[in-house]
Amino acid sequence: MYAKVSRKGQLTIPKPIRKKLNIENQGGVLFLVEGNEVKLKGVPGAQAEMLAGSLKKYARKYVPLAKVRKEIKGKISNEIAKEGLPD
Repeated sequence: MYAKVSRKGQLTIPKPIRKKLNIENQGGVLFLVEGNEVKLKGVPGAQAEMLAGSLKKYARKYVPLAKVRKEIKGKISNEIAKEGLPD
C-alpha cells in the first residue's frame, strides 16, 4: 500500500493497516529502523498510553551552541595550561 507524506512530514496510515495492527482507536506506532528499511509495529491504545514518556531518559536536552563552545574553549585552555607546567 502507498501513502503520501505531507510537507510537515506527516503520514496517514491507511485504514486496513491500522485495523490489522490494532491501532484504530488512540493507538501508537513504533518505528523500527533496520539498515535502510523501516518497519512499523502497532501499539494498541492502552499499551500506547503505558509507553508515553518511557523514552524521556534517552532524550537529549537542548544545550545552546554558545555554551558548548564556551565549555570546549575552557577545556582546551586547561589542557594547554597543563602542558606548560612542569611535573
